[in-house]
Formats: sequence, structure tokens, C-alpha cells
Amino acid sequence: MFLAIHCNIMQGMQGKLRNITSPEQNPTEIVKQLELYRLEHRVTREKLANEIGVNFSTVSRWLNGKTTPNKIQQYHIEKFLGRKNVREKIKKS
Repeated sequence: MFLAIHCNIMQGMQGKLRNITSPEQNPTEIVKQLELYRLEHRVTREKLANEIGVNFSTVSRWLNGKTTPNKIQQYHIEKFLGRKNVREKIKKS
């Protein structure tokens, strides 16, 4: 019984996660956007890692193309980039 409930909960969470992340965003595109943000704002990889909440080595592997962010990391990166875009638009107004 517990296993069946756990499986149903996990399936429900996966469905919600798919709905939260934008379907057209693939991990490579997200990494490109992150690198563009980093270069435009002159942010070090270490500072970027701290802002996103991951290790420096994780960001370094993403930007070097050795790995890609998983679904949860993609969600947090999109959320981070979205917040930064909103703040910049407010500053320009």
C-alpha cells in the first residue's frame, strides 16, 4: 500500500515539474542563457554558483559542456534568470 501511494505521489510531482519548466527549453539552451547572463553582468563562475545554490564545479562542468543541469536544476536556473530579467526591466523603467 505504501509503495503504491508513494508511486502515485512521485508521478504527480513529475507531472507538475514538467508543467513548471518550459517545454521548449533544453538543458543546452539554458546553459547558454546562463553563460550569456554571466558574461553580460561580469559575474564570476563562483559567484554565479553561489547565487544559484550549486557548487562552483557544477557550474564549471555545465559551462564546459561536460554535463547538463537536471530537471530540478533547470527549474531553478530558469527561476533565477527570470528574477534577474524582471529586476533589470524595473531598473530601466
